[in-house]
Amino acid sequence: MVELEAGEYLLDAVQELGPIRSTGMGLTTPDWQELTAFAYANGLTLAPWEFRIIKKMCGAYLRDFRNGEAPFSIPPIDRDKEQEE
Repeated sequence: MVELEAGEYLLDAVQELGPIRSTGMGLTTPDWQELTAFAYANGLTLAPWEFRIIKKMCGAYLRDFRNGEAPFSIPPIDRDKEQEE
């Protein structure tokens, strides 16, 4: 797992928000309206760049979630172990 030097509050926000949604058409990330509503409901005053980072983090989660469906994919938790060897 990657150690964060700063911005842990953004990771906490992604985990609380939930990074993916299941719709009738498949999986997706939270839309901008949902991100704004989440921040407002939780009393978060986020800068525009922080919203973009949260959106990108959700997109990265979804991408790796989909990659994990491949039978020969390497789980993210094991990727650092591969590089160390």
